[in-house]
Amino acid sequence: MQTQYTGFAERLSAVIGLIYETSSDESLWPQLLEGLATLVLESKAGALVLPASGYLRGVKDLQALPLSMEPSDAEQYLLACLAPHFTRSQEMQRALQETEIERDLLERVMDRLPLGMAIVDAQGMAISMNRAMLALLQTGAGLALQDGRLVSQQPQQLPHAIAQVLTRQQDHACIRLPHADAAALASRGAAGHSAAPGAGLSLWISHFGAGKAAGRVMVLAASPGSRALSEDALGAFFNLSPAEARLTQQLALGQAVEEAAQTLGISRNTAKTQLKKVFAKVGVRRQPELLQAIYASPLWLDLGQAEPAALARRADLQNALASASSLLPGARLRLPDGRLMAWSDSGDPQGWPVVFCHAFLHGQHDRPPDDRVLTVLGLRLLIPDRPGCGDSDPHPLGQTEDWPSDVVHMLTQLGIGEFSVLSWSMGTPYALALASHMGERVRALLFASPITSVRDVTDLRFYAPKTRLILMVALFTPSLLPTLTRTLVKSVRKDVFSFLQPFLSDVPESEVALFNNPLFINQRAKVLLKEVQRDPEVIAKDGMQALLGWKQHLPAPSMPCKIWHGDADPAIHWHAAQALSKALGGVPMNLVPGAGHHLIWCHWQSILQDLKALQTMGEAEKTMQRMRA
Repeated sequence: MQTQYTGFAERLSAVIGLIYETSSDESLWPQLLEGLATLVLESKAGALVLPASGYLRGVKDLQALPLSMEPSDAEQYLLACLAPHFTRSQEMQRALQETEIERDLLERVMDRLPLGMAIVDAQGMAISMNRAMLALLQTGAGLALQDGRLVSQQPQQLPHAIAQVLTRQQDHACIRLPHADAAALASRGAAGHSAAPGAGLSLWISHFGAGKAAGRVMVLAASPGSRALSEDALGAFFNLSPAEARLTQQLALGQAVEEAAQTLGISRNTAKTQLKKVFAKVGVRRQPELLQAIYASPLWLDLGQAEPAALARRADLQNALASASSLLPGARLRLPDGRLMAWSDSGDPQGWPVVFCHAFLHGQHDRPPDDRVLTVLGLRLLIPDRPGCGDSDPHPLGQTEDWPSDVVHMLTQLGIGEFSVLSWSMGTPYALALASHMGERVRALLFASPITSVRDVTDLRFYAPKTRLILMVALFTPSLLPTLTRTLVKSVRKDVFSFLQPFLSDVPESEVALFNNPLFINQRAKVLLKEVQRDPEVIAKDGMQALLGWKQHLPAPSMPCKIWHGDADPAIHWHAAQALSKALGGVPMNLVPGAGHHLIWCHWQSILQDLKALQTMGEAEKTMQRMRA
């Protein structure tokens, strides 16, 4: 009989399986976090709550949310049981990463070989191959890849040669393959066309190694179009004459002596005489041994550097790296304790200063591509990177309360006295800290999509499933948080756009146009790549400080404040803003219909206009106070 307990056990097994699957497939981490969030909320003995996947969708009444949760031993026990699985998964991930590095190094070396090279097993299944072999497979030169298996135009020819080598019936096997289009070309020639059949491939099959590699062979493939070794390098390395080096060039491309003689325009006898001299100088007796000696030498190692395909790949990589680091550097300041603090400064240099407190995994470059609205409104936007974010050095022991002292140093260097504060999402506690510690210097305060502090499980009701899980881990088993963060960081570094896609596909209708804007997406990807260059523990610490148990500093009653929040925010329910408004003494709140978590970018101009109006209101209030005094 299926019960809620057996269902919980099945979900627990599925989550444990996902923990191990993420060690080899980082794209599964959103599923893992969602599954973990569901388990944590179901772990209260005898009571199941709403599924995580539907937690915030369609919920408009706070009474519909599971508010009766309290921290329990069951929840802590669940996370403690999962901890060893995370540890083991990380060990597997590290081992897999080391294997991937070794494989990548092997393939990089293989890519520098001018000949096509493949490592195959006894059935011809390709285990690895270089770029030159992939290019040959696309030319129809007698080889093909079918269902992962390397096959020749004459089906039994290559398997027979592999079997001969693996069973030690011969040390090496040489095969000549006609061009795949030879028959068609021949038929066209018979019909009166002068085209001759194209030259095919020369294959050289040999043992790849011992031990686990004993059942694998190396297949080298050369065609007349393959790049030749340097004549000068061959002559210098093996002490060959120019004529001998030219012959060796052709033999290294897989040609027989007769073909090489024809290519070079010399007689067969001359070629044979030169070959004997080459054998004597190299110290070999047969052509396969000559090839082995050549490719055991370092002569081929630099060939890949000049290949157009290799240059293109390196150019693509360099362009990608340049694009990832093309964010304009901001201003920097060396703080008294030796840390670097960085910020961006945009808009009207003579305008009213606005300090923007950014969200998690965001930073100084987070603003709309078009800054003209700042100049129109007469605003100067300052976005400092928090400690450990972007280009700002981490604070070894710093807390949210230490943030204002860093900002004071920045403002002093810029000669700024009074200013306004704008925050987004997890910048909330930092904005409150500024307003509390800097008093009347802060003339206005506006929160966009604010968060609330998390002190116990009941505070999780405001957050989306994946965030709830991270918060639960941070509350009860903080040692697991760097592990989850490390998985997230690796996913971003591997493919930032694939990482963003699941999040972008869940945005409300009001934000679709924003996320369809390539300028915005590219900027978001660049900033995200910038942020994940930090150590995962530093990233985890920044998230914990912004979310867990921060003090809800109250700004001065005379300070104009306002909250903007979207009623379709999938990340933080709008009741979080309502709770913050109440905690701050009834701060006015603008609930934007249909807006999501990124309403700050969709309503950028309106929010800045509202902030400027608050600042004007503050000035009027101060004037009235002076008049009353």
